[in-house]
This record gives sequence, structure tokens and C-alpha cells, in this order.
Amino acid sequence: MLTAILPLILLVALVALPLAWRIRADRRRDRADLLSADIRSAINRRLRGESLLSVEVTPETLWQPGRVVLRAPAGYETLAETVWRDVVDRLPVGYDLVVRPGHAAEPAPLRRAA
Repeated sequence: MLTAILPLILLVALVALPLAWRIRADRRRDRADLLSADIRSAINRRLRGESLLSVEVTPETLWQPGRVVLRAPAGYETLAETVWRDVVDRLPVGYDLVVRPGHAAEPAPLRRAA
């Protein structure tokens, strides 16, 4: 009796565990997408229209906290300074906010030296 039940339990575990893991990962990604849309909406309201800021949301995992990354092109860092409080107000517990400034083009002498 046990020899018939054990393979069945093993087979169910081999199918059910990866399926449950994938469902959980999809739900985390869906929540991150909703958070991203909410943050973009808040940014658009604060700046009264579309901006050059990009928003990247990485969902939290068992080993890492969630992360929201705001990126602005070089010279437009003040946009991130304007909206960061609105973004922080919408961050769930366990998420980090990272603001990455844009990089200016290399000066001409450095480009020629390379």
C-alpha cells in the first residue's frame, strides 16, 4: 500500500511545488506592476504631465527587499528631487527607493584618449 502511495505523492509534489512557486512569483510581479503604475501616476500628477523620469519596480523576494528605481537623464535630476516624497508615500513596507542620476556624456578629450 505504501509503495503505491509514495510515488503518487512524489509525482504530485514534483508538479504542485513548481506550479505554486510560479503562481506566487506571478502575483508578486503583478503587485509590482500595480505599484509601478501608481507611482507613475503620482509623478505625472506632480509634474502635470509625462516626464523624463523612468520608474523600475523590482518585486520583493524571500532574500531581497523590493526596490523602486527612479532614473533621470543627465541635467534633469531636479525632477527626481521634486517627486521623491510622493514616491516614498506610496512605497509599501519592505521596499527601498533608489534614485539614479543620469550620466553626462564624456568630455571630448576623454573620448579621443580612449
